[in-house]
Amino acid sequence: MENFTVINASKFLILLTLLFALGCNNSSSSNVTTGDTGGKPPGPGDPCPSPLAVELQVYINEVMVDNTSAVPNGSGEFYPWVEFYNPGPESMELGGAFFADSIADNQRWQFPCQFPETNLQAGEFLVLFFGGDGNPDDLHIDFLPEISGEHIYVLNQSSDFFYFNADLLDQNQSAGPFPDGGGDAVPLSVPTPGGPNAEPIPPVVFVRGDLDLDLDVDEDDLALLTGHFSGSPVITLCADRLDINDNGEVTISDLSYLIQALEPNGPVIPEPFPSEGVDPTPDNIDCEGP
Repeated sequence: MENFTVINASKFLILLTLLFALGCNNSSSSNVTTGDTGGKPPGPGDPCPSPLAVELQVYINEVMVDNTSAVPNGSGEFYPWVEFYNPGPESMELGGAFFADSIADNQRWQFPCQFPETNLQAGEFLVLFFGGDGNPDDLHIDFLPEISGEHIYVLNQSSDFFYFNADLLDQNQSAGPFPDGGGDAVPLSVPTPGGPNAEPIPPVVFVRGDLDLDLDVDEDDLALLTGHFSGSPVITLCADRLDINDNGEVTISDLSYLIQALEPNGPVIPEPFPSEGVDPTPDNIDCEGP
């Protein structure tokens, strides 16, 4: 009876030892799995940290909001696009950074983390199309910009701000600084997605009121403007020439103003006058040529 008790006690101790060992092994395996999961790079749909604004030296470099036939995406469709540029000297990671078309809502869209394209080497450009569907596997910005009015684009809340006026752009025309990397965005002569910006379109110079293009404003111009409102319109690519009072419209009041301006001690015609220059007043009247 005593031997039986000793044997069973020994078996009991062995069983406890085995159970303890199994418990330790299971606990160890669980820790390894958790560590592996936590150490994996973010996958589709996973959040990723936003880089500090002061550390992200990347510029919004070129935009085209009314892309009807100029630059197709990978599916052959035409959507607005924006270009980012890393001037260097170091590579920059855009994954996790925010992009928006509003200062108030400056976290509207976030760059995914799992795409190698978001790692920009020094001197490299990245072109992204607008109009994505929110799919994290899709490297498209998932909203569409307005194609008119004044705009501000914001990168990573305050890393870079990009101002431009879409009303100054034609269809299939882009805006950006020249040269690349910061500076005022202006209409560019040709779009260059993925490459250095082309030279800007030179501003058209003219003399306000000079309708016969002789660099002078006189009775001949008055006769032409009178005819314009009498059924013989002046054909010009620069309607600003006819906006004598510079109020942003071409109306009969411009004829009245020119009559008075040609009188002794009459009102002065607004700039550009009497020499050629650009229109200093923002308005909706185009001046694209003579």
